[in-house]
Amino acid sequence: MRRTAVVLATNLIVGAAALVYLLHRFGTPAVLLLGRHRSIPFLLAFCGVVLVALAIDAWRWRVLLVGLGERPGMVRLAAFRAAGQSLSALLPSAKLGGEPVRMFLLARERVSAARAIASVAVDRTVELGTSTTAACVFAALLLRQGVPALGSVLLTLGLGTLGLGVGIGLTVRRLRRGAGLVTAFARRTRLDRLGFVLTEAEAAAAHLVAEPGLIAVAFGAGLVGTGCALLEYHLLLAAFQLPHTPIAIVAAVFATGAAHALPVPAGVGVLEGAMLWLFTALGHPPAVGLAIGFVARLREVVWVLPGLLYLAAHGLVSRRRAAPAPVELRAVGGSRA
Repeated sequence: MRRTAVVLATNLIVGAAALVYLLHRFGTPAVLLLGRHRSIPFLLAFCGVVLVALAIDAWRWRVLLVGLGERPGMVRLAAFRAAGQSLSALLPSAKLGGEPVRMFLLARERVSAARAIASVAVDRTVELGTSTTAACVFAALLLRQGVPALGSVLLTLGLGTLGLGVGIGLTVRRLRRGAGLVTAFARRTRLDRLGFVLTEAEAAAAHLVAEPGLIAVAFGAGLVGTGCALLEYHLLLAAFQLPHTPIAIVAAVFATGAAHALPVPAGVGVLEGAMLWLFTALGHPPAVGLAIGFVARLREVVWVLPGLLYLAAHGLVSRRRAAPAPVELRAVGGSRA
């Protein structure tokens, strides 16, 4: 944990220094571009799309939980998802990020710890699958627009997608043997000490993987979420009269994903730098790229704010219950909605 904190702190300092440099070079013209026009209706519509996207993420998680016989409320799941999203954005680390928080908050609502772990692990795997697929498509589109530096990126993502397919096949095989996705996930989040819970969690994950229709629905919901991200950027860029052609929207989403792939808290400096580099490669002035980086930062703030408000209001320890509900190891199964 201490080593992770040192790495994140170092990356934050480097990212902040890079951001200061970008602000010094291109900050003034970028701010002037943002100040010349803004559309309140478009900004309000953007906030509405964010709420819809958060609801879709919560619904996808609930679909998996229903497959395990649990039916937590959508509002609570959305709040837990927002809290995890906020911490993942601020602390991009498996040990410190949002997934353990999501597990804890769900287990606190008297969902068995095993099912909480399994649902988050499978949900996260599906999310990675949809984001990798979208990244490959976006990289191919950008490559056609004359961004040659993305050739190696596309190759990497292509190999990553192939690896993901092989990994899913191996995961199913391992789950049938009783050791797979959940165990690897628990090791990254330091939950592997709960051996008796992980045994139940592996069984729960195997139950989900054994239902391809359920996984397909969750995967489809993830693709809809990607569509929401495209719509968010369309509304934001149009609100400030920045380039909002289809390729500009794809570039903004791709750069955001690339920035989040690096272990820099809140993507400080990395998000703005990625936007500036990519839009400059597409032929736009540096000030336009940095202005779009500022718009991307606004999007990040809107996404992080709900989860931070929930954690500030409720915390990780309930005021009514000082500790999580006792672990209840029930049989996997139950009816589906």
